[in-house]
Amino acid sequence: MDIALVVLIGLIAAYAGGVAALVLRRPLGPARALAAGAGTAAGVAAAFALMLLLAHVWFPGTLIVVALFAGAVAYLTLLRDLGGAKAGPAALLGALLTGGSFVFVSYLAVMAVLGAAGVYLVLRQWLRIRPALLLMGGTLGGLLAASAAVFAVALASM
Repeated sequence: MDIALVVLIGLIAAYAGGVAALVLRRPLGPARALAAGAGTAAGVAAAFALMLLLAHVWFPGTLIVVALFAGAVAYLTLLRDLGGAKAGPAALLGALLTGGSFVFVSYLAVMAVLGAAGVYLVLRQWLRIRPALLLMGGTLGGLLAASAAVFAVALASM
């Protein structure tokens, strides 16, 4: 495994934990929010470890885990604001988009979904649902495009 991937996974896990702690600070209080953030960071790191382990054994299984993980992140992110009837199709679309992107940009697609979900959760504290959703979609599209560019540069320099 490349050290750059380990660093990226550590950074995205820390980002997810920081977003969770920030969003949960008011409802849970500072101490419990930090604990929830640490748990979120550990969960994200464990999910990436599962994906990496599975990639060495069965690549189609990794694709399935990536799609399920992205769908779960999208569903749980949107459930409170959209309800189950609207969050389900949005999560399915996110899972398909991430699974398809994973084929081309590998783990960067999963990191893009986590980044966009974090943007939505933080912005949702100050914005209404529709503008936050638009910014989430724009963030996801931008991060996936940036992932494709990074991956293309990495392949060109090999």
